[in-house]
Formats: sequence, C-alpha cells, structure tokens
Amino acid sequence: MAFESAVVSFVIQKLGEALIEEAKFLSGVEDQVKSLQRELTWMQSYLKDVEAEQEEGNERLRTRITEIRRIAYDAEDVIDSFILEAPARKRESLLKRYACCLTCLVHTHQIGAQIEAIKARIRESTEMLQTYGVGVRTGQGHRRRPRSYPHSNDDHVVGLDEDIKRLVELLTDVKNEANVLCFVGMGGSGKTTMARRLHNHEKIKQHFHCQAWVSISQEWNAQYVLSEILRQVTGEKRRSDESVEELVEKLRNFLEQKLYLIVLDDVWKKEALEDILPAFPFGTEGSKIIVTTRNHEIIKFPDFRCFVHQPRRLDEDEAWELFSRIALNHRHNTYNSHDFGNFEKLGEEMLRKCDGLPLAIVALGGLLSAKDTIEEWEKVSKVVSTRVMESRATSEYGNVRDMLALSYRELPYDLKPCFLYLALFPEDCEIPAGMLMRMWASEGFVSSQQLSQGETLEDAARQHLDELIQRCIVQVATRNYAGKVKTVRIHDLMRDLCIKKAKEQDFLQIYSSGTSTPANGSALDDNGSMAQSRRSVVHSYATMSIPPQTGNSHLRSLMVFGQANLGIHKYYTGESRVRLTLEPVYQNYQLLRVLNLVAVDTSDGILPASIGNLIFLRYLRIRCTNIIELPESIGNLRNLLTLDYRGVEDFHSEITVPNVLWKIKRLQHLFLPYDRTTMKGLELHTLNNLQTLWGVGGGNWMLKEMFTLSPRVERLRIEGISSKEQLEAVSKCPSLLSDHLHSLFLDWGTDGVVELLNLDMISHCNRLRKLGLRGVLRDKSLAFQFPSNLQKIQLLFTKLESQDTMAALGRLPSLKYLRLSRDSYMGGEWTCSVGEFPQLEQLSFLDLPNLEEWRVERGAMPCLKKLSIWQCSMLKRLPEGLIFIATLQELEIKFMSDPFYSRLRQADNSEAVTVQGGEDLHIIQRIPIVRID
Repeated sequence: MAFESAVVSFVIQKLGEALIEEAKFLSGVEDQVKSLQRELTWMQSYLKDVEAEQEEGNERLRTRITEIRRIAYDAEDVIDSFILEAPARKRESLLKRYACCLTCLVHTHQIGAQIEAIKARIRESTEMLQTYGVGVRTGQGHRRRPRSYPHSNDDHVVGLDEDIKRLVELLTDVKNEANVLCFVGMGGSGKTTMARRLHNHEKIKQHFHCQAWVSISQEWNAQYVLSEILRQVTGEKRRSDESVEELVEKLRNFLEQKLYLIVLDDVWKKEALEDILPAFPFGTEGSKIIVTTRNHEIIKFPDFRCFVHQPRRLDEDEAWELFSRIALNHRHNTYNSHDFGNFEKLGEEMLRKCDGLPLAIVALGGLLSAKDTIEEWEKVSKVVSTRVMESRATSEYGNVRDMLALSYRELPYDLKPCFLYLALFPEDCEIPAGMLMRMWASEGFVSSQQLSQGETLEDAARQHLDELIQRCIVQVATRNYAGKVKTVRIHDLMRDLCIKKAKEQDFLQIYSSGTSTPANGSALDDNGSMAQSRRSVVHSYATMSIPPQTGNSHLRSLMVFGQANLGIHKYYTGESRVRLTLEPVYQNYQLLRVLNLVAVDTSDGILPASIGNLIFLRYLRIRCTNIIELPESIGNLRNLLTLDYRGVEDFHSEITVPNVLWKIKRLQHLFLPYDRTTMKGLELHTLNNLQTLWGVGGGNWMLKEMFTLSPRVERLRIEGISSKEQLEAVSKCPSLLSDHLHSLFLDWGTDGVVELLNLDMISHCNRLRKLGLRGVLRDKSLAFQFPSNLQKIQLLFTKLESQDTMAALGRLPSLKYLRLSRDSYMGGEWTCSVGEFPQLEQLSFLDLPNLEEWRVERGAMPCLKKLSIWQCSMLKRLPEGLIFIATLQELEIKFMSDPFYSRLRQADNSEAVTVQGGEDLHIIQRIPIVRID
C-alpha cells in the first residue's frame, strides 16, 4: 500500500477523534466534517494497491498521489485551525459575542466553503485515479494481526569465526607493534559488526584493563567524544565544564599505565582522529585502538602503526546460512519437502543478487520472513530480478541500497511512517524504545479506535516496533533484565534511505549545525512553494534561533537535540548546549502535536506560559535542560498524552510543578524529576487514563489522591514519603488493589523516622515485575512475602537483618536481577542455600558494611551471569561455592578491603590477574571476565 494511504488513514482517524472529543468546537460544521471523512475514506480505497504503479515510473500517477497527500494535509489544517480559534470565540464577553455573531457566522461559512473545496479536490483525484486504471480495493482496512517471528536479529553474524580468532590474537599480543586496527570497507560490509564482536569478546574483556566504544559519525564533537570515553573507562559521571585540552590531559593521565582498548566507530574524516587520538598514550605496551571507516584516506595516519583489515564478502555457503537463518529455518515444520524446496530455489535465485554483502542478505531475509506463501515469494523474486537489481547498480552501494529500498516498499502501509520517523534521530545514536513508542502513539501512527480490549496505545506501538525489528529494518541495541527491547538503532545506509524517502514524501525536515536550510533538501517543493512537511528536527551544537524561520505553520512535530551525535538515552550537557528562545515556537507553530527538547537551555530557566496555547500537543518531553519551573498554563494542554520532565540540569534550585495536572484528563504518562521537586499540592483523581506516574514527590496530597488514582496505573514511583500515613495510603492505590501494577518504586527516607512494617500491600500483586524500596523495612520478627513473579528488585537503606528475609528473596522463581545497596542488609552472615535464586542472572552488592561471611551452597544461583561487589568493607573473602556456577561470566570487584584483595593477588604485570598465589584465586580463574579495582 502507498505511503499516502497511511496519511489519508491518519487524517480520517483524526477527523473521527475530533468529532468525538472536540464536538463543542465544531459547532456548525459537524455534518460537513462527517461528509469529508466519508469522502476521504472512499478515496483511500483507491490507494490500497497503487504503489506498484507509482514505482513503475508513471509520472502522472505520481503527481496525482502527491496531490492526494496534500489534500489530506489541507483537510487536517482546516479542521485544526477551526478548533484552535473556537475557544477564543467562546471566551468573548456576552456583549462582544452578540456583536461578533455575524463575524462568527461568516467564519463558519468560510470553513464550510473550504471543506467543500477540499471535497471537490477529492472527487477530482478519485476520478483521475479511475482513468489510470486504479480500482477500489476493500477488506484491508482492519488492523493487521501481530506476527510472530522465530529468529532474533540482535546480532546476525555468519562466517566471521576465523577472522575473529585471528584478530583476537592480534589484539591480545602485547608484542605486536600495531597499535591501531582499522576496519575499512563499504557500508553494509560488516565493519561495525566485527568491531562489536571483538569489543564484547570474553578474551578481550579479560585481557584489557578498560574499554570504551564511541561513534564518531559525520558530525563529531571532540568534547563529547572525549568526555564519553572518560566516563566509560573511569565510571565517573561526565562533567560539562571541561575543555578539550583538559579532557585530553585527563585521559592521558588515566590511561598512561592502563592496558586499554578504544573503539572509534564510523569515522568519516581524518580531522576527527586528529582531534581525538592525542588523548591516547601508549605507555603500557599492548594498548589498542580500533577504527571503523569507509574512507581509505583515514588509514594514512603517520603517527600510529596501523593494521588494516577489510571485511570480506560472504561466500555462497555463508550467505545461504545467514539467509536461511532469517527467512527459511522456521518453515521446516510448516511445509512439505516439495513446497520447502520451492522456497529454497527462489531464495537461491534472489540471494545471488546480494553479492555476498551481509546487510543486503539480512534485508532480503527480513523481507521474506514476513511472506508466507510461494506466490508472495515469486512476486518478490520478480521485482528483485527485473526492477530492483537488474543493471541498476550505479555505485558500489547499488545492490545494498536497492535491497533496502525493496524492504521499505514491501512494508505494510501503517509501518512506513513508523520507519520514516527514525530519520529524525541523530546518526549512530541509540533510540530509547519507550520514548519512540510513545511518540508514535502521539503522532497517531497507532489508533485508540483499533485497540483490542485491555490493550494500550503503547502495546500497539510495541507490535509495530517488534515487526520492524523482525523484518531486520531496525536493530536491537540493548535489552533490559527481562529481555525486552530497551534501545534500538538503524544502520547508516538504512538511515540514508529513511531520509531519502522522507524527503520524497514531505515527511520531515532536518536542520543541523545552525543552518536555516534542511539538511535533507530544500524547504521548497518542486513548484517553488513552501513544502508542507509536518515534522522538523534540529541537530545543533551551538546557540541559534530555534526553529529556523521556514514559515511552515503546518508543523505538527518539532524536536531539538542539543548534541548531534548524542546517544539519546545518555544525557550530556556541555559548552555545546543549545540556548533557545521558546516564544517563537508557541507563536508560530500552534498546531504542534509533538515537542521534544533535549540538551536545551532557556535564558531564565522557565517554560513560557504561552505553551498553554499548544492545545493539540500530545507529547511534551523536556530532558537535560535548565528549565526548573513549569507554568500553570500547562493545564490547558487538554490533549496531552505524555509529559516527560526529567533530567533537569540546574542542580542548585528547587523544581516547581503547579497543581494543574488534573486538568489534563487524557494524560497517560507522567514523568517528573524525583529530586528537588516542589509540588504546590497535587490532584490526580481526574486522570482516569493515567498509566505511568514516575518520580512524583511525596506529600499530604497522598492521603486523598492515592485512593482515587487511576486503576490503569502500571508504573508508579513516589519519592520523599515523609509520614507513616502517606506510606500506608499507597496500600489503598486502586492499581495495587486490582493487581494492575507491574513496576513500583517507593522512597520513605533513610533516617528511620518512617518504617514499613510489612509487605502486605504488595504481596498479592502477581503482575508486579519490578520493585524498588528505599527506606527502613523492619524484619526482626517476621519474614516478608514478596510477590511471586518479581523479576527485578532494588533495595536501598532497608536495614534488613533476618536471613529468613534473604531466603524469601531466594525463593522467588522468576527473579533475574537483585541489587542490594547502602545498608539494605545489615546482617553479618548470609547463606544462599541449594535451590535458591533459580533464575537470577545479575547480583550486585554495594556498601553492605556489616556483611562478613557470605556462603553459596552448590546448586544455588545456577543461572548467575554477572556478580558485582563494591565497598563491602567487612567481607572477608569470596564464597567457595562460586566455583560451582558454570554460567558466571563476569565478576566486578571495587573498593574492598586490603585483606580481601590479598586473597586475589592482583597482578602488577600486563595481565589483569596473575595465575600465582592468592587463597581465592582458584575461585575466579574460570570466570571469563574479572575486573578488580
């Protein structure tokens, strides 16, 4: 289906929502809006199968399709503008209302005339489509059922074993004179994949004292890159006030006596290395740097000894193995041998067009994994052999880009805007999945009218993301403790396709580095008029006027990222922060639905009151800014679904949130800065759709509001609870009583004034998966009953003393992550008995001052993968039972006592741990990765 079908679908949906939710503002034009909706629905039926003709080069059809997209946009503009002006008309005094009655009638007539004109354009376009032989298609308007896919594409790697083995030997050979390993090759050849395999290799992690990975990209910032490397190798939080010279000196001093490995991924220009490489000393023999680049000139760097490796293309067997893993292996039990042979034959024919390039093979496999019949495969094969790949490769990237374009062409129409949306984010960044899904929902890419019972917009958006991942269009960057996707990324070449298609569809504009012209092309269309792009994003390093004055009053989404190559989930502020005046945004872009500001400062640290004019706003994200005060007018944002106000960078001022949130009755997700927040009262009883309440400060508001909180709340975090009554009020939370909550964090202080005497309030919560408790939790006379399905637990200052309580934790059948921090356990001994912690994968101790003896019996924690022990000053030794845990891959030890370290005998030579001496050395010798500081 054509992209325009998605645009028309969203406008139809928008008109339906307006007729329900904005009915009082559509007085006088309701019937015409309903008629417009019907006309658009009829026109959409002609768009269901039009893209094939559009791709064939039918210029007249392509022009008509562009006109249809603009008709849909114009329809949305007319209705939104009418709704925007309606409240102003209604706020007039009675006398003025009578005086302006004639004017209002004239205005309503004008809107009606505009709607009729749009309907006439729709009828004309529909007739033109009929003349091109495009017919009506029905029966495909329902929402697709979510697919399930057997393969996981977190890391599609085939045929690299021998290369990896050889390169690991090179990197760990301290006598090898090469100190820089360069991977040089075209995009999609597997450079980053190979670098990532090396960076995460067990022998590499065990050999080097410290490692770091940074992406450089086409636009780099030396201050950010150096500070990020420093953060990764030292574990310290980045500072914003250090110059490049200071960072270079700091890094050199820290790394001078360290054996380190630094990966500089996606380097485009030699100047980037000239800025960064001076920070790396080679005082310790054997330290290495890995560089990945497409630019062969990069490797001509005289001051370093380079070993150049060019990733090879896959041979026929390797290519078939990779393709089959994605597209074929799950079909063995579904089809007979004859049908399966037909799939194989077609696959072999198409695979030859990929020319051994991993990215092209993965794209083809992901595309075909969504095709269930031989007929569908034959259709794709015809396109591959005749139109997409035959004699069209005009450069070394031709085959790859053609295959990626085919993957986009074959996307269902409702996934295309989700894919194009990814072009908004900086190159090489990791995109938080939760943020992305909430933005999709706010854009209207998923509709509340199409949800199944009990399903949320975020659930539907997650299905879209999962399908893009399984089609190998989006890559998984990280997963959380439960295996859910945490962050995603896209390949550079896939992002190039994103930007190209977005430009063709007037989908978005990208501005970078203070320019006023979009980086993805002119803001003017082919006729010299202003393009109707609905979205703009600014990637900027410096102070500038935001947004550039494009005159685009049609804008629905605006994003400003103050650091162009910033990993969005790792917040950073520095001298390159954007300083912007927000007033022009609220004056010139009153139809905004999405506003996302990251690493942005204002002159006064206050969000202007005029933000209340953005009545269509559905998503507001203010992250890593100096904004310490929200205005009362934020209560006017009646359509807001998400308010994300975290990461305030002013560490010296109180943060003020007014008591107006109760007015935003559609609000679903509320994230607040959980420290230094002053709440001027808080009313939430009207927020019946609330699903997330995260970071809110405790107070007496809880005594009333907790009883009436929405039963739909799934994530709840309350900080600074100051009385027993407030803490007890949490137990009356409807989502707790209805067992709807799946994530809970409560903080009632560390001074012991307030104590939680039992866990009865949550013991019955079988849906609860994630629990954080910060405050005294007395367990002297009883063992607590934890909810049985918990997967992640974090305890701070709980002052637990009973081993029975620890045994209760050990009996949790699904627990995967346990972090005991800051006096959470005050006992002197702890024994993990056989059978306890059956699913635990990560265990962390931090500052348990009384723990002297920790025992692990054989058969306990059989799935443990990572163990961290920090600052447990009385702990004498590691438990002997660790030798029985075959799954343990990583051990991290920091800030322990001298006697504890003496039992491990940390080496002075170039290896991290020597094989001589130390009473507990035999315990850690079989653990692949051991980090001791």
